[in-house]
Amino acid sequence: MSDLLMLPLAFLLAGSCVSYAMGRLELVYKKKFLAGTVAFLFFLFALVLQVYAAVQVWSGATMTTTIGGTLLRMDALSVFISLVALTLGMAVCLYSIVYMKDDMGQEYYYLLLMLMVAGILGLSLATDFLVLYLFFELMSIPSYALVAFRRTDGIAVEAGMKYLVMSAVGSVVAFFGISLIYVQTGTLSFSGLLGTVQNTTVLQAALLFLIIGFGVKAAIVPLHTWLPDAHSAAPSGISAMLSGIVIAAGFFTLLRSLLVFTGVGLPIGQILIVLALLTMTVGNIMAFSQLSREKIDLKRILAYSSVAQMGYIILGIGVGVAYGIRAGYEGGLFHIMTHAFMKGLAFLCAGVIIHRLGTRYLNEMQGIGLSMKATGFALTLALLSLAGVPPLSGFMSEWLVFSGAITTYTNIGWVGLLIAVIALVNALISLGYYLPIIRKLYLSPKEENKASILAARDPGVVMLAAILFLAALTIILGIWPELGLRTVKPAVDALMSIGGGL
Repeated sequence: MSDLLMLPLAFLLAGSCVSYAMGRLELVYKKKFLAGTVAFLFFLFALVLQVYAAVQVWSGATMTTTIGGTLLRMDALSVFISLVALTLGMAVCLYSIVYMKDDMGQEYYYLLLMLMVAGILGLSLATDFLVLYLFFELMSIPSYALVAFRRTDGIAVEAGMKYLVMSAVGSVVAFFGISLIYVQTGTLSFSGLLGTVQNTTVLQAALLFLIIGFGVKAAIVPLHTWLPDAHSAAPSGISAMLSGIVIAAGFFTLLRSLLVFTGVGLPIGQILIVLALLTMTVGNIMAFSQLSREKIDLKRILAYSSVAQMGYIILGIGVGVAYGIRAGYEGGLFHIMTHAFMKGLAFLCAGVIIHRLGTRYLNEMQGIGLSMKATGFALTLALLSLAGVPPLSGFMSEWLVFSGAITTYTNIGWVGLLIAVIALVNALISLGYYLPIIRKLYLSPKEENKASILAARDPGVVMLAAILFLAALTIILGIWPELGLRTVKPAVDALMSIGGGL
């Protein structure tokens, strides 16, 4: 069992090396698709191994191993985030085989993609702050390079630098918080800290440094300003990864950190609720405001909507942490899963359209759903799911978040209802920018763009397979949410046993 714990991570690390070698062979022998195909196969093997490991964990097996004196443990929470990351990573890798075929540096692209996902798997196994931080950086550093991957594009390089600077500052702040914990307690082990952390000014400061430091990666307002540029400028597959799982993994890292602070005297759950309401409101308003621009950037709207979606995730976890409400935990974690797939789907569809038309401005895409029928349908599906329209997956996860927020009425009275009302109003605001996008897809093309719109066609079978896979998950998790909740509920049990009411 101990060997099984490391196998998915080991496969990704090995796959990154092999895909790099295949990429170099592509250059020598003038072949295409070698690096991408190998990377996809390693993703697939890692996912199969992770599913097998998950079954063992859900059956009650304890998975731990020690490497160089460092303890790694796989629990239900680790399994949850790893399965989501590997599933989305596999879909993006498949999509990228064709989408990135004309880009230079194929050997680096798949190397960085696999290392980024490996970082997420690694931080999920951490049992102390130092290992958590090291794997957090393993996730972060490749993401900086991937945002600026098309280095001949000045906008991408600028976005990558902004992302690098803000995230690096966040990492330094988080590391300073970790150092304060060690100075005050003499240990960085989660088990050593849990239940023993005292209410001191130093540890309260450390907690705030962790919230700020890891909050940058989680795109918590007001630490989100790097996100719109980075997500809209990156290659669309990377946009899907950043929005779908990397920012969620940033919050996961923060959550792992918060769970040990049971005695510092700060209302952690209430802080998360306030940040969640602020994050979803600012994200939705900024996304909506993009419609007033002369040129409407589709990827930028999707990027801002990711900020709002993080607000829903944080709200669910926040009410769970503050008041021990199970529906909040379930909604927050389930929304991590549903958002990964539906936002990943939206970015992959946007990438296909941009690839076909050579523009990312919605004004120049009018009518594209009439000629690219499968892509238009999948994008519509993703947007409706993001807006919380039943019976799609986004509705089910948002419903759990909202029901958890409403349940707070029994704890804090009218303030709980106010929290639920703000969340519901935000859902309505999101309809205000998702529906105009859908409408644009199916209006008659403008004369100046008519020829290119009518000539556009759906992608080939490989890219379409990745899109349809995520579309199927978006539908299935809405009609049969229990399938996803089977992964979520054991993770919720683990959370509630540790921090149900911090």
